[in-house]
Amino acid sequence: MQRYFANIDNNYFVHLNPDDEHHVSHVMRMKKNDEIEVVNEGKVFLCRIEDFNPLRIVAIHEMENDVELKEDITLLFALTKGDKIDLVIQKATELGVKKVALIESERTVVTYQDKDQEKKLARFNRIMKEASEQSHRLVVPTLLGIYNLKRLPKEAFSDLNYVAYEKDAHDTDSIFSKVTKGKSVSILIGPEGGFSEQEIARLVEQGFIRTSLGKRILRAETAAIYALSVLGYILEK
Repeated sequence: MQRYFANIDNNYFVHLNPDDEHHVSHVMRMKKNDEIEVVNEGKVFLCRIEDFNPLRIVAIHEMENDVELKEDITLLFALTKGDKIDLVIQKATELGVKKVALIESERTVVTYQDKDQEKKLARFNRIMKEASEQSHRLVVPTLLGIYNLKRLPKEAFSDLNYVAYEKDAHDTDSIFSKVTKGKSVSILIGPEGGFSEQEIARLVEQGFIRTSLGKRILRAETAAIYALSVLGYILEK
């Protein structure tokens, strides 16, 4: 069943945004009495389309839906070329991440001018909303913004903070060895060229734990998806 994030007022009327109204009417071509799921303030409701022109949708009842990870996961992902960021934030959303920060480091080859950042962030937020709806989540992850590695915001830090480091690839026993239920986790994934030794040393001083992601050297986007998959497995088993 199609899911949307929207407001539900005190009279149980659903207020979709214009893009979602268009999606219901012209993309999905729904009809009167069709039902959808609507998430409002972290709760999901079964809703029915009562009329069109104007679109009128009414919430019927709240539904049980326990899909979110109990522990918050934050992804810190270095800026990459092309549409790799689109892919990563989409898959990170599907895998249950709660927060995402995009990072500039010594070896990132992509930078966004101030005039471009607003458009980029709006695009990324839209991707996360659509991915949350597709994967039937109860929340849309928070996109913290774009930060230099030297000036990470406090919101990017968790109870446990990991940085994936390719020079630890041989140490497969270190893969998230300290992760346990009840603790929030941040995972930092570097750019195509990896982090410099100076950056790793500075991150360790800040409390980051170096971790292996296995014996193979992964592309940045693969590393992010793999790391979040492993974390999800550990926290949900």
